Amino acid sequence: MIAYKAGGSKVALTPLAVKPDIIAGDPVEASARIVDAAGGGPIRTGIYEVTKGSFRITFAFHELATVLEGEVELVDAAGNAVTYGPGDSWFCEKGETVTWTVKSDRLRKCFMAVDPDHLRRDGGAVEPLTYKGPAGAGGVPVLA
Repeated sequence: MIAYKAGGSKVALTPLAVKPDIIAGDPVEASARIVDAAGGGPIRTGIYEVTKGSFRITFAFHELATVLEGEVELVDAAGNAVTYGPGDSWFCEKGETVTWTVKSDRLRKCFMAVDPDHLRRDGGAVEPLTYKGPAGAGGVPVLA
Protein backbone atom coordinates (compact mmCIF):
# COMPACT_ATOMS: atom_id res chain seq x y z
CA MET A 1 0.00 0.00 0.00
CA ILE A 2 1.17 3.52 -0.79
CA ALA A 3 -0.25 6.33 1.35
CA TYR A 4 -0.51 9.95 0.21
CA LYS A 5 -1.04 12.27 3.16
CA ALA A 6 -1.08 16.03 3.29
CA GLY A 7 2.11 17.10 5.00
CA GLY A 8 3.50 13.56 4.68
CA SER A 9 6.90 12.53 3.41
CA LYS A 10 7.78 13.72 -0.07
CA VAL A 11 8.56 11.52 -3.05
CA ALA A 12 11.40 12.38 -5.42
CA LEU A 13 10.05 14.44 -8.32
CA THR A 14 11.39 14.83 -11.84
CA PRO A 15 10.51 17.62 -14.31
CA LEU A 16 7.89 16.76 -16.92
CA ALA A 17 8.90 16.71 -20.57
CA VAL A 18 5.41 17.85 -21.60
CA LYS A 19 4.74 21.53 -20.90
CA PRO A 20 1.31 23.18 -20.64
CA ASP A 21 0.14 26.30 -22.47
CA ILE A 22 1.29 29.02 -20.01
CA ILE A 23 -1.14 31.93 -19.51
CA ALA A 24 0.39 33.80 -16.56
CA GLY A 25 3.40 33.53 -14.29
CA ASP A 26 6.19 31.02 -14.61
CA PRO A 27 4.78 27.78 -13.21
CA VAL A 28 7.22 24.89 -12.86
CA GLU A 29 5.82 21.36 -12.71
CA ALA A 30 7.14 17.96 -11.74
CA SER A 31 5.75 14.47 -11.33
CA ALA A 32 6.61 11.16 -9.74
CA ARG A 33 4.91 8.06 -11.09
CA ILE A 34 4.09 5.43 -8.52
CA VAL A 35 2.42 2.96 -10.90
CA ASP A 36 3.65 3.20 -14.48
CA ALA A 37 4.07 0.06 -16.55
CA ALA A 38 7.52 -0.39 -18.05
CA GLY A 39 7.51 1.38 -21.41
CA GLY A 40 4.23 3.13 -20.55
CA GLY A 41 0.74 1.80 -20.02
CA PRO A 42 -2.91 2.80 -19.99
CA ILE A 43 -3.01 3.42 -16.22
CA ARG A 44 -0.71 5.78 -14.34
CA THR A 45 -0.78 6.98 -10.74
CA GLY A 46 1.47 9.25 -8.77
CA ILE A 47 2.15 12.67 -7.34
CA TYR A 48 2.09 15.91 -9.34
CA GLU A 49 3.36 19.29 -8.17
CA VAL A 50 3.21 22.71 -9.79
CA THR A 51 4.11 26.20 -8.62
CA LYS A 52 2.00 29.38 -8.75
CA GLY A 53 0.75 30.51 -12.16
CA SER A 54 -1.94 29.91 -14.73
CA PHE A 55 -1.95 27.47 -17.65
CA ARG A 56 -4.29 25.56 -19.94
CA ILE A 57 -4.19 21.86 -20.76
CA THR A 58 -6.29 19.42 -22.74
CA PHE A 59 -6.41 16.11 -20.89
CA ALA A 60 -4.98 13.21 -22.90
CA PHE A 61 -6.57 10.76 -20.43
CA HIS A 62 -9.33 10.51 -17.82
CA GLU A 63 -7.99 11.73 -14.47
CA LEU A 64 -9.15 11.48 -10.87
CA ALA A 65 -7.09 13.76 -8.61
CA THR A 66 -7.07 14.80 -4.96
CA VAL A 67 -5.30 17.90 -3.62
CA LEU A 68 -2.81 17.14 -0.85
CA GLU A 69 -1.43 20.67 -0.38
CA GLY A 70 -2.18 24.10 -1.83
CA GLU A 71 -5.05 25.67 -3.70
CA VAL A 72 -6.04 25.71 -7.38
CA GLU A 73 -8.95 27.04 -9.39
CA LEU A 74 -9.98 24.92 -12.38
CA VAL A 75 -12.13 26.44 -15.14
CA ASP A 76 -13.64 24.23 -17.85
CA ALA A 77 -14.34 25.25 -21.46
CA ALA A 78 -17.90 26.31 -20.51
CA GLY A 79 -16.52 28.75 -17.91
CA ASN A 80 -17.47 26.70 -14.83
CA ALA A 81 -14.94 27.52 -12.09
CA VAL A 82 -14.26 25.53 -8.91
CA THR A 83 -11.55 26.17 -6.31
CA TYR A 84 -9.98 23.08 -4.71
CA GLY A 85 -7.91 22.73 -1.53
CA PRO A 86 -6.52 19.88 0.58
CA GLY A 87 -8.84 16.86 0.56
CA ASP A 88 -10.85 18.07 -2.46
CA SER A 89 -11.04 15.88 -5.57
CA TRP A 90 -12.03 16.24 -9.22
CA PHE A 91 -12.54 14.10 -12.28
CA CYS A 92 -11.66 15.33 -15.78
CA GLU A 93 -12.48 13.45 -18.96
CA LYS A 94 -10.08 12.76 -21.80
CA GLY A 95 -10.27 15.61 -24.33
CA GLU A 96 -11.51 18.17 -21.79
CA THR A 97 -9.69 21.53 -21.85
CA VAL A 98 -9.16 23.05 -18.41
CA THR A 99 -7.51 26.29 -17.28
CA TRP A 100 -5.60 25.97 -14.02
CA THR A 101 -4.82 28.92 -11.76
CA VAL A 102 -2.55 27.79 -8.94
CA LYS A 103 -3.21 30.24 -6.10
CA SER A 104 -0.75 28.89 -3.53
CA ASP A 105 3.04 28.90 -3.89
CA ARG A 106 2.83 25.17 -4.63
CA LEU A 107 0.06 22.71 -5.45
CA ARG A 108 0.56 19.02 -4.67
CA LYS A 109 -1.95 16.38 -5.78
CA CYS A 110 -2.13 12.65 -6.16
CA PHE A 111 -3.68 11.32 -9.34
CA MET A 112 -4.87 8.27 -11.24
CA ALA A 113 -4.95 8.64 -15.02
CA VAL A 114 -6.54 6.14 -17.42
CA ASP A 115 -6.54 6.26 -21.20
CA PRO A 116 -9.60 4.22 -22.26
CA ASP A 117 -8.54 4.25 -25.92
CA HIS A 118 -5.61 2.01 -25.01
CA LEU A 119 -7.65 -0.73 -23.34
CA ARG A 120 -9.28 -3.77 -24.92
CA ARG A 121 -12.74 -4.80 -23.74
CA ASP A 122 -11.10 -7.43 -21.52
CA GLY A 123 -9.00 -4.70 -19.87
CA GLY A 124 -5.71 -5.63 -21.55
CA ALA A 125 -3.50 -2.93 -23.03
CA VAL A 126 -3.71 -2.38 -26.77
CA GLU A 127 -0.34 -0.66 -26.89
CA PRO A 128 1.95 1.12 -24.42
CA LEU A 129 1.55 4.87 -23.95
CA THR A 130 4.43 7.23 -24.52
CA TYR A 131 4.58 10.99 -24.17
CA LYS A 132 4.91 12.73 -27.51
CA GLY A 133 5.10 16.26 -26.10
CA PRO A 134 3.16 19.32 -27.21
CA ALA A 135 1.74 19.31 -30.74
CA GLY A 136 3.80 22.26 -32.03
CA ALA A 137 4.28 25.71 -30.52
CA GLY A 138 1.51 26.45 -28.04
CA GLY A 139 0.21 22.91 -28.47
CA VAL A 140 -1.29 20.73 -25.80
CA PRO A 141 0.24 17.64 -24.19
CA VAL A 142 -0.57 14.42 -26.00
CA LEU A 143 -0.06 10.74 -25.33
CA ALA A 144 0.42 8.16 -28.06
